[in-house]
Amino acid sequence: MASLSLSDMGKVSGGGAYAGTKRPDIFDKKIKDGKSFRLGETKNGKEIIGLDYDKKTELLTYYIKTDPSKNPLTAKRSQIFKDGDFGGGSGSGGGSDDTKYTESLQCYYCSYAFNIIKKKINGSDKPTDAQLKAAGAYAHTDVTLADCLAKGPPNWIETEVYIKTANKLFDEMTFDKLPVHFHRGSAFMKGVYAAYKDCKAKDQANENTQAPGSFSDDKWNPGDIWASTFSTTSTPLAAYTDSWGTLNSKVLELGGGSTKRNVKLLGISLKKVTTPNARLLEYSTPTQKAQRETYQWQSWSWGKTGKFFDSQDIYVMVSGKEVQFRTFSRDTSWQGEVKGTSAAGGKIGGGNVNFYTKKIFSKDIYNGKTGRNAENQFLTEATADQNKLDEALYAGYIKHNKNSSPKVPEIPKNEFMEIVKTKDSSFKNSKIICINFLDAVYTGTSTSRNQFATDLFRYASSDTDQSSYFVKLY
Repeated sequence: MASLSLSDMGKVSGGGAYAGTKRPDIFDKKIKDGKSFRLGETKNGKEIIGLDYDKKTELLTYYIKTDPSKNPLTAKRSQIFKDGDFGGGSGSGGGSDDTKYTESLQCYYCSYAFNIIKKKINGSDKPTDAQLKAAGAYAHTDVTLADCLAKGPPNWIETEVYIKTANKLFDEMTFDKLPVHFHRGSAFMKGVYAAYKDCKAKDQANENTQAPGSFSDDKWNPGDIWASTFSTTSTPLAAYTDSWGTLNSKVLELGGGSTKRNVKLLGISLKKVTTPNARLLEYSTPTQKAQRETYQWQSWSWGKTGKFFDSQDIYVMVSGKEVQFRTFSRDTSWQGEVKGTSAAGGKIGGGNVNFYTKKIFSKDIYNGKTGRNAENQFLTEATADQNKLDEALYAGYIKHNKNSSPKVPEIPKNEFMEIVKTKDSSFKNSKIICINFLDAVYTGTSTSRNQFATDLFRYASSDTDQSSYFVKLY
């Protein structure tokens, strides 16, 4: 972990919500999106709200988040923590380092509300460390309470994120009995996902595979923690893995049948609560699936500018939201990522994108290569002859440039070929798959592209036809 250095400012972010964006521009985006910054060299620095960033002087005008007067102050770029939004450590919303602590501690707070005081937590009921320890009898986590309290983000406790979340769950869900066990990384929770793995294996062995691509466990059910009234040694889903329909019907039944009553087993997706009260949404109920939003494929561009050589990616506009497609690990891991803070935000791997292009357009972006290494097999073949690859890039550019929005005048072939020879493998590998992707998508109609966009967003938000019932607290 560190603050932003001078060398950082000349690079684009390699990860986080603004991956692919130049770091000076990330200041403006964070300010526009209302996301906080941190002063200092660690994630625990003072939380501040940006007002303006001067790229020439590298000064950030801000106010301290807890200051009701919002008195404007300034800080140098070098005083700002390189958080997850800049492609560094944990961001203001809690990064991967914090997740194990925040999710585990939420189990303790939920257990305290349901099993110790058996009511919502009000001002006089705020738990002491000793009371949380007592609640630990029903909190089964892979991180100790002591580590949660010592290493988790302090502002989650200060702003009562855990209390708001536990209270909303207590308000909305009625369990069939007490105690309610809360799991994070426990043997019981692993047993829940073992049932998913068994069902997935049976699905993939079927000629008519239903689930898309890799269909990771969080796309089946993104429960960060699970609540259960079963014994901690039971496996309530083990006998229901013959099909996604059978498994997901059982998950819905045990989750209260979408009535939020008589709950026995429940996956819970957690987000940091930044409002006065937490909110709860249900996913994969019959009603929710019938009312799901559909998405419209609108336009696409070479990068942000429409200039082919400015970046290795393409951007697709879907119902007003940007989806970036590129390699995310230099030469490999080509995938899509929904940009911004949309509730449907997330990544969708290249194998899953390919699943949908084959399903909807009957086109394979990896030219028939199969298996987990299909992308690498394709790239090995495509890049074996660099002259042939350069010609393929030019052919794809000529074929699609007229449809890029914004549209930029066509580059003459001799100029194009001179420039492309200066590009490294990261650029070429990403771009050739992007072109194959465009080849596939534009064989279809506007209706089929809209269906593709809808399937893509539903996958990114763990809302596919094969996803199971869960609730999101945010």
